Amino acid sequence: MANTVETRKLVAHEKLLIDVIKRQAGSLKKAILEGTMNSVEAGATEIDINFMAEKSKDKENPSPAFLSIYDDGIGIRTKQELINHFETFGQPHEENENVIWKQFRMGRGQMFAFGKNTWRTSTFKMLVDVDTMELDYQLQDGLKPADGCKIDIELYNNPLDNYTIYSVKSLKEEVKEQVRYVQIPVKFNDEIVSIAPTELNWDYEDEFAYYKFSNTSQLKIYNLGVFVMSRTIRNAGVGGIVVSKSMLKVNFARNDVDSTCPVYSEINKIVLKNKIKKAAKNYKSMSTDERYSLLIGLRNAEEKYYNYETKRILQLSNNKWFSWNMFVKDGRHWCFAPSGDMVADKSMQSNKSLCFNSDMVLEMGYDGPLDEFFDWLWDDAVNEMSFPENKITELDILKKRFVKFDDNDYVSDNCSNTTLKDTFSETYHYIPYGKLKKVEKRVVDVLSSLTCWDKRQIRIGVSDVARAWTDGSSYITIERDWLSSINFNTLAEVLNLFTTLCHEMAHDSDTAGTHNHGPEFYEKYYDLTTQRGFWNNPLVHVYRFSETMDSFRRSEKEKEEKKKEKQMKDEMQAVA
Repeated sequence: MANTVETRKLVAHEKLLIDVIKRQAGSLKKAILEGTMNSVEAGATEIDINFMAEKSKDKENPSPAFLSIYDDGIGIRTKQELINHFETFGQPHEENENVIWKQFRMGRGQMFAFGKNTWRTSTFKMLVDVDTMELDYQLQDGLKPADGCKIDIELYNNPLDNYTIYSVKSLKEEVKEQVRYVQIPVKFNDEIVSIAPTELNWDYEDEFAYYKFSNTSQLKIYNLGVFVMSRTIRNAGVGGIVVSKSMLKVNFARNDVDSTCPVYSEINKIVLKNKIKKAAKNYKSMSTDERYSLLIGLRNAEEKYYNYETKRILQLSNNKWFSWNMFVKDGRHWCFAPSGDMVADKSMQSNKSLCFNSDMVLEMGYDGPLDEFFDWLWDDAVNEMSFPENKITELDILKKRFVKFDDNDYVSDNCSNTTLKDTFSETYHYIPYGKLKKVEKRVVDVLSSLTCWDKRQIRIGVSDVARAWTDGSSYITIERDWLSSINFNTLAEVLNLFTTLCHEMAHDSDTAGTHNHGPEFYEKYYDLTTQRGFWNNPLVHVYRFSETMDSFRRSEKEKEEKKKEKQMKDEMQAVA
């Protein structure tokens, strides 16, 4: 057989088009959005969307559901237009078309996927039923001319029955989010659900977009008024709304923006500036997601390195935050430890080491040696520096201060095998009341005389890693060495004792070992310290604690003196 070369075309099977029609629509709201976009591009001045459905009472005989989208646009005026723009999928755009969002000419397929479609425009009526007729459709011509385009859809499934929507109102709210900033009025069941961006006040406006920044958890991106996607605050660094003034280059599903889109690139510059601007505020007002967004920005060298050095974006194991400059000046050994770990807490309280939250490593997607984490974090930023020598030296010094937290840490070969945990005993011992020192007994007696501990027994014990601990129900144990360091005549130190006890009271589970503090803990702590009746609030007793300790001391002295007097009398009577 002769060796031949020929040029051939790749082709698509009909089944591919059926799959595209049926599978590109993930939700009813997206199908409605496609119909709305088509109406705007047809020059409509108003769009009416109507949805009628009731939840079925009998599953064997489901109630029907109907959707309609009517507009007063130009419609489809000739049969050739119908062939090109309705019958043919993927038809390239013509120069004289009003193109606002059109990119793929596939959108109407999303409406076809949800139900039996009847379209009425000009002198035409088209019936599409992909479930029964697949790619065939019925075309009727010669009818009385109709203005605009009217689309009626008898849905294949009632969305109220399969819980894809929960109510007509919930669908209205979903559609409202999709079309919120479309320039013309869009009605859903006779209620206007859109508003032109020109009618609103924005934080900033340029040739590319309108911008409104807020403390919400997401940054919502609208492509010429219609919703495209949300970026989390961890990804974007700020929450709010952006509405583009020009068409964004989106993917086939219209739920993401192409990274090469020039308009989106300009929009991102403004988002980044506001991310840095927001970070300049009081660090206490920043959320965890905002801090991680800045940390990602440092990793990616989004801004000049000095914009990040003063920001508290390094999370400690006790869930407090450190800045890079604070870390450099700290001088202690450092490691990564689990969130809430008691050994890590004790180590930081005793100034032995600085313990970063090991979750930070996971959040940043780093899987290399832990002692090289900050080298990796700064790598791109260092490469952007004109004179990187000082930063490289700084990183080398910090790497020498690294210490393993435990033997499970993955580190480079240069690290010592000694771990931070080796220097602590994680045991918790209770000391019986009879073995306590005199002052310790007095503290237990004074605290036990108060009615604010919800019947939890106050005890004293020994631990290398905790100031206090509880089983969550029956006792609170105070660590002996820490207790001995408290000056009971100093109000601030007494307050520290009571807030520590309140801390343990707020736990309803065992705190001997690693534990975390969720919203329930903080809510209970707040109730304990602010919402209780006067004498049941532990903090009420802070101001009288020193006085009560003195009163108990005098009482003990009087008892001892009486005991001595009795002993003397007994001895004299024995002699007589």
